[in-house]
Amino acid sequence: MSTRATIAVRRPDRTYAAVYLHYDGYPEHTGEILMQSYQTQTAAEELVSYGDLRCLNRETGEAERFSDGDPPAKLPTNDSLIDFARNCGARFVYVFDDGAWSYKEL
Repeated sequence: MSTRATIAVRRPDRTYAAVYLHYDGYPEHTGEILMQSYQTQTAAEELVSYGDLRCLNRETGEAERFSDGDPPAKLPTNDSLIDFARNCGARFVYVFDDGAWSYKEL
């Protein structure tokens, strides 16, 4: 069974770019990789820029992407981000904002 998650970046205009993550979305995996490998706005933006993710590789931190995944969702508010995550079946929502990652369990 997969632990789904949503990964989002809050942009300077205060909107969110968000993608679906299918596997290993729990903090001990995805949370650690995000904090180790995607520590800047640029890195976080690049992670979500290509769309939905299958998983993050624990060894390299690299994203494995779906060949037919959806592009990142553009969301205007935190409430719309939470709705997006719930509609994806996400258990966790990770947000890069103001230079740091945070997460919330749904």
